[in-house]
Amino acid sequence: MKNSKYLYLIDYGHGGLIDGIYQTGGKRSPKFTDRFFPDGTPYVFYEGVNNRDNGNRLMKALKCLNIDYIDLVNTNEDMPLLTRVSRANNLNNKRPCIYISIHTNAHGNGSEFTTAKGNSVHISTNASSKSHKFAELLEEEFKTEYKDLTRWRGVKENDFYVLKKTNCPAVLLETGFMTNKEETLLMLSEDWKDRFVNSVINAIQLFEIDN
Repeated sequence: MKNSKYLYLIDYGHGGLIDGIYQTGGKRSPKFTDRFFPDGTPYVFYEGVNNRDNGNRLMKALKCLNIDYIDLVNTNEDMPLLTRVSRANNLNNKRPCIYISIHTNAHGNGSEFTTAKGNSVHISTNASSKSHKFAELLEEEFKTEYKDLTRWRGVKENDFYVLKKTNCPAVLLETGFMTNKEETLLMLSEDWKDRFVNSVINAIQLFEIDN
């Protein structure tokens, strides 16, 4: 039985941790020399770990609202982009889907913190009207939820592989900068994560009504 018009495909970008080893080269913050892991090593923020946490929180909220979703990745391995897209397209051939790719942004050389901050939504340069509509709804919700916390960087057109090759409406979220020390600490907070979930959930509920 279907609970929603669309099946929402949750794709958290990059790998996670397997036996304590991060599965993606790069895609991490500079080292925090004033924050440490329990073993005494400097703290590092891993994008794939954060993306999974945000994605799991989003899926929990979708389940509570009886909105249909699927964990597109369902592994801590760094799944190839081709596999992600193939799974998404196969699912969309059976039922209308919406692809949501969750990421964390970065700026600079990767070894030093910078001041770039904020959230953005990305769609393909040849995005469908439904992709544009969903991105616009996300924009309004992110601007409202984060207005006192960080800047809004806009809806941007980029031909990221998962946006260009999917056959369903697709967006990629860049939520905060792991190369901004202050913003990274905010991204670890319950407040930031609650705002993220609220932004996406509110946009989905509005999209379900009008599309």
